[in-house]
Amino acid sequence: MASNIGIAETKNARRRSETASTAVDAAREEATMAYVEAHGGRKDKLLVSSERPRVRVRADALRCLAVPLSRDGPERQITGVLLDAALDLLRRRQAGRRRRKGRRVLLGSVEEQDWLEYVSSLPPRTAAAHDADMSATGARYLAHDTVLFPVNHQSHFFVAALDVAAGEYRILDSSNYGRRFGPRFYDAAMSKIRGGVARCVAAAGRAEADAGGWKLRMVAGLPAQTDESSCGLFAIKCMELWDGEKLERGFTMDDVHELRRKLAGELIFWELNEMQEVKDEIEFMARKMMMMSSSSPLRNCGDRVNLATLGGAGGVCACY
Repeated sequence: MASNIGIAETKNARRRSETASTAVDAAREEATMAYVEAHGGRKDKLLVSSERPRVRVRADALRCLAVPLSRDGPERQITGVLLDAALDLLRRRQAGRRRRKGRRVLLGSVEEQDWLEYVSSLPPRTAAAHDADMSATGARYLAHDTVLFPVNHQSHFFVAALDVAAGEYRILDSSNYGRRFGPRFYDAAMSKIRGGVARCVAAAGRAEADAGGWKLRMVAGLPAQTDESSCGLFAIKCMELWDGEKLERGFTMDDVHELRRKLAGELIFWELNEMQEVKDEIEFMARKMMMMSSSSPLRNCGDRVNLATLGGAGGVCACY
């Protein structure tokens, strides 16, 4: 009997601990979104800063994550800066995982798109410094089975998965712009990237990899994007889950909405983020929210929180 009582008490204690942890996480998530909303107009306020990897995200770049789902449109679209920061976070999480289903996968960056497009525009004969950079880039690609490039074309993000052995790019696009604009949309988006990659791998010793020979192929059956503003988040999910042949598991718009809701907090409370003052301010707000919630629930879209009383500024809806 005594042992049964002890087991029951242990289970109850565990449930209370889990409930308390969930409440703390929820309060911090709400406080983070309220903080981002309050400071979202500021281009001078740094919220995420890291040296290795080098990451800089200002408040205005995170503002899109705090825009309610009901306001679908350009203001909810993430920028290349935010997408690259999310990929740095993903690389850190997957650092111990060198292969996906036996394939070596390399995550590129939006910034790398600019570099490859620049390389494609260089004259046939280049300076030694350019040759060295191109050779190093090409060698990095050739050391992997799959290279995932986030591509931004006409304010739309998709992923180009380069299968190095097959010599083709597999296009992962949540909203399939090809249906709207035809294959020429991807041909235009990838033209300079393909040229840049070809020059880099040629500099690394694979001369047969000309841009025209590495074709594009659309991947069918991907999760469908049903709004106009989540293409960047879909790109992040695809880069997280593509194993070189297929997605390791499916995902839905609900998963994308969850990523939007959690990404700001994951970046701000990342252990590599050096902006401790920002973390402390949000933690203080979260504690105040938990104290207030017993008498004045915050999960009501009609309620507005005065951040001046929570360590912030202004009044914003705390429901996301």
